[in-house]
Amino acid sequence: MSEQTQRDDVKIPAQSAAPAAETLPDAGPVAAPAEGAEPAAEPEAVVAQASAQASAQAAPEAVEPAVVTASEKAAAPEAVVAEAEAVSPDASPAAEPVPADEVPAEAATPEAATPEAVVPVRRKPLRERRGLRAALRWTAAVVVFAALGGAAAYAVTQPERTEIPGLETPDDGRWTYPALKLPKLPAGKPRALDTDRNRPRRHYADVRTLLLPAPAGAKVDKDFPGATGWLPTGDFLELYPKGDRKKLGAALEQNTLRHIAARAWTMGDGTRAEVYLLQFATLGYSGDAKDTFVLDGTPAQADSADYDTEWESTWLDDPELHPSLFDEDKPRGAEHVRYGYVQAGDVLAVVVLSKAGTQPAVPFHQTVLLQAQLLG
Repeated sequence: MSEQTQRDDVKIPAQSAAPAAETLPDAGPVAAPAEGAEPAAEPEAVVAQASAQASAQAAPEAVEPAVVTASEKAAAPEAVVAEAEAVSPDASPAAEPVPADEVPAEAATPEAATPEAVVPVRRKPLRERRGLRAALRWTAAVVVFAALGGAAAYAVTQPERTEIPGLETPDDGRWTYPALKLPKLPAGKPRALDTDRNRPRRHYADVRTLLLPAPAGAKVDKDFPGATGWLPTGDFLELYPKGDRKKLGAALEQNTLRHIAARAWTMGDGTRAEVYLLQFATLGYSGDAKDTFVLDGTPAQADSADYDTEWESTWLDDPELHPSLFDEDKPRGAEHVRYGYVQAGDVLAVVVLSKAGTQPAVPFHQTVLLQAQLLG
């Protein structure tokens, strides 16, 4: 995270066929030619009709009907005309063939001609077609609602709430911090974790301006200097047991400790929070000091502690930020203590939260994440 040119606000890491005509009645078998009639050669139109009838019987779903026009009747023998009339459902039993010279001129044209013999085609019952359409409609509706539901679930669960510590979500115990802003850097100075331009990883901004502010509803401890001063080294060492203070103090002195910025507050539920920023000369010195405090720097309020198993390493994805978080072992005393160390360049951040009974993990992780990002 940049201290000058980056963003001002700091945020963290939850098919239907078309309708057709009504079903046609079955015309029944084709009438045989009159007895004694001489067989005659069938014209091409009659052959085409017979082929269409055979195709309709073999394939019930054929759509193209066979039609015998008036001109074709005149060219065909009487027996064949009788056969075609027997097939047509509209033909009258007493109908006589019409001579070719009596056919009106307009009926002989293709545009005015009307079919006089239609081969019936078996189609699906209307009930089946309606059922298919209904099934398709319901399928489409299910797909649409599934897509909308998936999108809504995605919007609710992404990102996870535990990965956005800056938001106000009282139901999980998170605190409401004010908008976080980075201070301006001196002209020409790089950000602390710029690996190309700042090899010592030095913070050129006043580290007191990088202290995490108290959240809403907190009572600030006036004994801590905050942004107005520096905390004496001796006051900081009182956080640890008396038997460990000499060793820890020597580690601070040997690693060129420059100064300590500190802020503390108490929440309405009794949670006590303390944040310290220890600045050293370079990255190497702060790293050595962190190693000592990780091994021997257990606060006096906790008899023993182990690594915080609820912490996710992916929450801080900057390789230049090195967190080590701890949770007090059971059985605990009157208070539950959680604490952690975060090395960010030449600064070592120390965050300690304690509460009578049980100290939830959410506000602790939230505080560590926000303070680490301010330093990054």
